[in-house]
Amino acid sequence: MIKATLLIQSIFNRWLSCLLIILTLSSSISLFFIVTRIQESVKTSFQNTVAGVDSVVAARGGDLQILLNTVFLIGQPSQTIEWETFKNVQSMEDVNFSIPITLGDSHKGYKVVGTNNEYFEKIKYSRKKSLELAQGKSFSGVFDVVLGSVVAEKLDYSLGDNIGISHGLFEVGITHSFTNSDDDHDEHEDHEKITGFAVAGILAPTGTPIDNAVYIHINGYEAVHKGWIGGQKVVDVSSKDILEADLEPKTISAIFVSLKNRTKLFQFQREINSYKSEALTAVIPGISLSRLWKLTGNVDKAFKIITAFIILIALLGMMSMTIAGLNSRRREMAILRSVGASPGNIVGLLLSESVLISILSCILGYLLMIFIFYFGKTYLENSYGIFLEGYSLKNYDIKIIVVIVITSLLATIIPAIQIYRNTLRDGLSVKS
Repeated sequence: MIKATLLIQSIFNRWLSCLLIILTLSSSISLFFIVTRIQESVKTSFQNTVAGVDSVVAARGGDLQILLNTVFLIGQPSQTIEWETFKNVQSMEDVNFSIPITLGDSHKGYKVVGTNNEYFEKIKYSRKKSLELAQGKSFSGVFDVVLGSVVAEKLDYSLGDNIGISHGLFEVGITHSFTNSDDDHDEHEDHEKITGFAVAGILAPTGTPIDNAVYIHINGYEAVHKGWIGGQKVVDVSSKDILEADLEPKTISAIFVSLKNRTKLFQFQREINSYKSEALTAVIPGISLSRLWKLTGNVDKAFKIITAFIILIALLGMMSMTIAGLNSRRREMAILRSVGASPGNIVGLLLSESVLISILSCILGYLLMIFIFYFGKTYLENSYGIFLEGYSLKNYDIKIIVVIVITSLLATIIPAIQIYRNTLRDGLSVKS
């Protein structure tokens, strides 16, 4: 009890320098915890962007390229697959549901996704959360549009606004339009051009790539290409003709597939990869993402190394401040010797201070991480799709704390040796 009291009084006598050390070290430790939590959450968020989808079927190609293009809307779309293929996949015995996905057009730089209402009913995100409409409803007509939350916010759209769909994935492109008259053969009549599409619904924020897309009905995607051949518009088509035409797609970009029994996933993959009518690839999102993490593993290591160096710098700062304060503590050490403290006791006091400061820094750093995440959780979810799993201490965290405490002890060895020499040299004499 006396030693504990002495330890606390010693720290209080140097409260300012100790406080600076604790603040510096706890900030570094908090940064380390934040980086590791965000890395884990980013992986989880990526894996849960389209929860419940067991496989993505697309034209033959690389797994990562297909996954990034169809799920995360990154890069150029791959080759298309036949609509008849979608029907065949849909009718497979083991398939729970299949959702068509068509890509290739855009709206002011945002990807346009052609799909059906099952997308909003069946696709999940994060921890099996269902997609919700913040406003309006899903598709009820060919020209209905559902906007991701980011698109609606950035472009300031509301329900009923008309929007144009541009050919290709560039911010500036030819906008698909239709004539407002059904008499397209009258050369002397000027036909009013309309974009045709209107905002029917706006999705609630998910913090995933879903927020950054414009969704139109799969038949609407077919409608915008009426009168186009080889990427060029050859004839104007009226909206009336569009509604009367057969809008069943001829080709699509991919199929999101959920199976009734996930144990048959690899069997399904083999069936798709050996599909005879056309060359297909069945991508398993979880496996492909694990390959992606291997590719980005060095980046993760780099972040951890950087934060570890920050902690090391903070510990070196603690050692420097301790050494700098040795001369001012020589009087204190002499007084302790005069009341019976041995050089070993004084060194033990210095090491105990180091342990206590490092433990307090770890506790404060952990609490600081919780504080930051508590107030920033909503922002991280809505802006970056980072869903934090919780703040509980993990085995990895405990190992890091132990390493920090041991390292702080090692950082105190040099000052402790100097203190030991000073106490032997000074004896009971009081040095200023």
